[in-house]
Amino acid sequence: MTEQQPPANPAFTSEVVYSLPYRGEIREDIVYGEEFESLDIFYPDSGTGPFPAVVFVIGFPDPGFEAMTGKKLKDLTPCQSWARLIAASRMAAVLYATVDPARSSVTCLEYLRSQADALAIDADRIGLWACSGNVPVAIHLLNSVPGICCANLNYGYMLDLNDSTTVQDASAQFRFANPNHGRDSFPENVDLLVVKAGKDEFPGINDGIDAFVVEGRARKVKMELIEYSQGVHAFDVLDSSAQSIEIVQQMLEFFTTRLAA
Repeated sequence: MTEQQPPANPAFTSEVVYSLPYRGEIREDIVYGEEFESLDIFYPDSGTGPFPAVVFVIGFPDPGFEAMTGKKLKDLTPCQSWARLIAASRMAAVLYATVDPARSSVTCLEYLRSQADALAIDADRIGLWACSGNVPVAIHLLNSVPGICCANLNYGYMLDLNDSTTVQDASAQFRFANPNHGRDSFPENVDLLVVKAGKDEFPGINDGIDAFVVEGRARKVKMELIEYSQGVHAFDVLDSSAQSIEIVQQMLEFFTTRLAA
């Protein structure tokens, strides 16, 4: 008898619950570092650039992730769907593969800036999108790479504040990178949009978001918080309710008003 495969995780196979028509150019497999480190750029339907860009931050090492799922994170349906949605909103979207997520992510941003003219990207208008276990690397980038304009951090593991070990414990369990462990690092000179899913099933994740927001407000960080009380983890691809769609639209507006206006 053939061994049955477990059902596919819908969080890895579903498209964003909101979409826009997209027929733009996609440049794939641009090597930005080592041989395994490549990126894809989704360009807007019209115009010659330079375009503002949203980089989708990856916090998991792709060799391990691909061994488990058969795909790199950048090739998953939600990532591809989000990239098309960003590009349909007059911005370039960047997806990339990682070897060492913290190092690879910094290298990717440095490459985008150094090759901005050839890639038709505006090096002064770059934002980050991150979710779940990818958020710690996004926070690392905000603290390590100057000049990032904004970041949208969604239902994510944030920072271990107030002696918490939630992020470090989850990193060990789920194998995402946590380059902020043991560091007193908080992104302050950037616009942030933090999205919280009230019914997130991952233990401690919402307590961590709450602590992050309190700390950010105490530091006078430019931060918006969207709380979706009925939202589950990855609601942007799993929940097609009117409120979920509206929040996805708010995420887009966050980027367009700061990058594409």
